Amino acid sequence: MNFYTLEYITKNQSTALILRSAVIIVLLAVFILTALKFMKNRMKTRLRDIAIGIVVLTFILLGIQVESYKQNHRDFSQSHVLLKFIESVAIDNHISPDEVMVNSTTLKDDIIVRYNEEDYRVHLNSDNNSYTLERTHVIDHNVYINGER
Repeated sequence: MNFYTLEYITKNQSTALILRSAVIIVLLAVFILTALKFMKNRMKTRLRDIAIGIVVLTFILLGIQVESYKQNHRDFSQSHVLLKFIESVAIDNHISPDEVMVNSTTLKDDIIVRYNEEDYRVHLNSDNNSYTLERTHVIDHNVYINGER
């Protein structure tokens, strides 16, 4: 079972988003260079075909990026609520927030919280403003912190 720490949740929000943005910027730069070279020598239609292919690929990646951005925005706002939840659990149990681990990167009902080597199932109210913890036991005792095996 994978558990995630507070540090992991705060640092790994948008790595994929940054990587895709970098790829789009590189593709746009290649497109501009190819277009400029084509404008310089209009007789080579091969450069025009390459530029058209790059534009199509860029638009596809931009569409994926926009959808991914929307999903990342939802996940970021959910993980922000999760961070407050972790801090609340730590305060209520008089421990450091670094000792609290959860098995999800978003706050939702029935996630498992682990601290002091014990596992608890979370029950949230309808508006996620309060919670109850119920002692639970996991079947697979192989616990991977931050998804690392």
